[in-house]
Amino acid sequence: MISFLSPSSSFNDSREIIPEQSEEMGYPTLTPVGKATKGKTGLLSRGKHSIGKIINKAAKMSGFKQNSEPKIDKEVVNNAESVAPALELEGPNEVNSLTNMPAMSEPSVLLSETMRSTLYSSLPILAQGRSWVLLYSTSRHGISLSTLYRRSLLCPGYSLLVVGDRKGAVFGGLVEAPLQPTSTKKYQGTNNCFVFTNLHSDPAIYRPTGANKYYTVCSADYLALGGGGHFALYLDSDLLSGSSSNSETFNNQCLSHSPDFAVKDVEGHVHEIYCS
Repeated sequence: MISFLSPSSSFNDSREIIPEQSEEMGYPTLTPVGKATKGKTGLLSRGKHSIGKIINKAAKMSGFKQNSEPKIDKEVVNNAESVAPALELEGPNEVNSLTNMPAMSEPSVLLSETMRSTLYSSLPILAQGRSWVLLYSTSRHGISLSTLYRRSLLCPGYSLLVVGDRKGAVFGGLVEAPLQPTSTKKYQGTNNCFVFTNLHSDPAIYRPTGANKYYTVCSADYLALGGGGHFALYLDSDLLSGSSSNSETFNNQCLSHSPDFAVKDVEGHVHEIYCS
């Protein structure tokens, strides 16, 4: 119907073509544009007037309102948005660390892939990109601290000590082998050492604060990490029990469910670069 209008008609002309209203409403009577009394111009105006009335009547019959915005049921939209699942994407660093992690010589009974990924990214650069070698395990080599010390002589360098308690917590620390027991309380290690735990929702890494250099101390009676008032991690000589508390070295929280814990398993992992 719009194609019947003359292409020369202006926007203002179309706006002036409005239906006549009753006198009771007080609206003005339609006055055609141009000289309606002369020739073809009047005829064209009357034709436009008639077409305008036809368009408006058709619009009223169909319920169409020009320039009206469609009504949107906001409640339906809100419900649809609440039902739609949220898309969760893994961070690129996390995906890369999981896919690029080196292999382990033997599966760990304590470390999940997520925790191993966190620990791997926390290792010194020199220890990354190398296969993990199981140096010691209570399930394979016996429950003995002296055996752990002896096997640490095989691969000098960074070693990951992993402890699992009987309540399900997994914790430990990065130490520097060989672990050599001394008769005096002599600490060893560097500021690359750290302690960790999976006790919280995400694996937590505690690095040195710089308060002291009490990284690792080895004795025939115990093995301990951290110091300055309390050990961050303490294991007795039979590797059956231990304790954990806040240390000044790492400013860590208790790594286990309780300050005193019963040991379930102990593992020592080194990296291929250190094994001859």
